[in-house]
Amino acid sequence: MHGSEPTIRGSRITVRSIIERMKIGQDPSAIDQALPHLGLAKIYDAISYYYDHSAEIDQYIRENEEAAAVMGVNTTAY
Repeated sequence: MHGSEPTIRGSRITVRSIIERMKIGQDPSAIDQALPHLGLAKIYDAISYYYDHSAEIDQYIRENEEAAAVMGVNTTAY
């Protein structure tokens, strides 16, 4: 967990950040190229976790977008 958000085991990368990347069009292979220390298996685990907990992760995405808007940050700049 990072704060209260679920993270990928052995990293500080949140499930939210993987799903945000997918929502802007990155496929698991592209995410693996950007975050090679994770590996495809952990990326797919994060995606699977999202499908089981989509309401929770979608709420984290909304909260992140709202906080970024307040700070004037672009959240799609991966």
